[in-house]
Amino acid sequence: MAQMPPTDGIEPGASTLSTPPIPLSWYRRLFMALDDHNFRLLYFGNLLQFGSMQMQLVVRGWLVFHLTGSFAALGTMALANAIPTLVFSPIGGVVADRAPKKTVIQAAQAYNAVNAALLAILAAGWFGLHLEFWHLFLSAVLQGSVNSIMQPSRQAMISDLVPRDRLMNAVGINASAQTMMQLVGPGIAGFMIAAVSPSIVFWMMSGMYALAVTFTMRLPKRPLYAFSPVPGNVVMGHGRGGRRGSGGMKELIDGMRYVGKDSTIRTLIAVNFLIVLVAMPYTMLLPGFVNEVLHKGAFEQGTLQSVQGIGAVVGALFIASAASRGRGKKFIICGALLGFGIVAFSLSTNYWITLPIMVVIGAGQASRQALGQVLIQTYSAEEYRGRVMAVWFMEFGLVQFGTFAVGILAELVGPQLAIGGLAASLVVAMGLVAAFMPTMRNLD
Repeated sequence: MAQMPPTDGIEPGASTLSTPPIPLSWYRRLFMALDDHNFRLLYFGNLLQFGSMQMQLVVRGWLVFHLTGSFAALGTMALANAIPTLVFSPIGGVVADRAPKKTVIQAAQAYNAVNAALLAILAAGWFGLHLEFWHLFLSAVLQGSVNSIMQPSRQAMISDLVPRDRLMNAVGINASAQTMMQLVGPGIAGFMIAAVSPSIVFWMMSGMYALAVTFTMRLPKRPLYAFSPVPGNVVMGHGRGGRRGSGGMKELIDGMRYVGKDSTIRTLIAVNFLIVLVAMPYTMLLPGFVNEVLHKGAFEQGTLQSVQGIGAVVGALFIASAASRGRGKKFIICGALLGFGIVAFSLSTNYWITLPIMVVIGAGQASRQALGQVLIQTYSAEEYRGRVMAVWFMEFGLVQFGTFAVGILAELVGPQLAIGGLAASLVVAMGLVAAFMPTMRNLD
């Protein structure tokens, strides 16, 4: 005899797998990684750290251009971060595979707090000391070294804290923390520079780094999850990934060999390096571009970077809620979108027209970063993940080298042609990747 459907609630013994209301389902799917207590701790610590980094981009760039008035000086400052990144990122990968990631992250955050406090004292002119270009250069070298060692641990730790089915969501949410701070951090920094002084920006950065340490210290020391690059092969455990008993140099060489031999990892890294090398130098040249092309100051620079953050938040949240299919194609599309946005940016000489263009750039950049990090962690073997992430984050060093070259080129031909020409080449390159690199195009 047929049963009548229930008229209220769920009957005893009925399945609890009924579909929830659409708004609740969408919200839970978008933010499900934040249900995990440990990931929330990492997220809030990263939120504070990302905020400090975004504020630093504004205040350091403004000070360099204010002290020197030179695009080449901005490029040289970028180079100060590039060399430590390329030298120490591989070491950071070995550290991430051998040492407790929590300890590595805490140590770097504590150093950054001290570094920002020292710059605040110099910027304020306390004790008869005055900030000079070489102070900023030395600070950038040291901070670049510390962050390069820490970065693989910070990113690879996401895989330690969440299961595979939440990895894409967790990486997207983590990227949204960065872009959320990109939304508010530069605007706050620009306002404080204009209304008070650069010193107060450094003091706020120091406090944010110190607070980030308090969140990080509550994270577990050992991985809660470990999985191989084969989808579905998930292993619960509390052990450490990576091989024991071999020296650090041998592990470093083994990691480089793994990256070189694995065609998927090699292709992912090559395409990502191409994007960052030709597209991202505009970020470090923004202070000079705003001053020389748009004829605006520190507040408008901060506003542009904050508006870029609006698009970045949208892009990161889109990746966090997107289905885990066709991610290689999406990655290529995001790279092309970034290129188109920067071409439009380079052509604009009007501040108000540039504002909406920054939204497009932010969406392309955040989506590219989040998708790339998901793909590289998904397809990396557990025992090599830290070292693979270290190679991946060498992108920051390549950006600085690219910025140095574009800074010199901008002095010769102008910032618009230097930035726009490289961005146009990126659009062409993404078309070639889509047509002739099926390994990248077919990634899921």
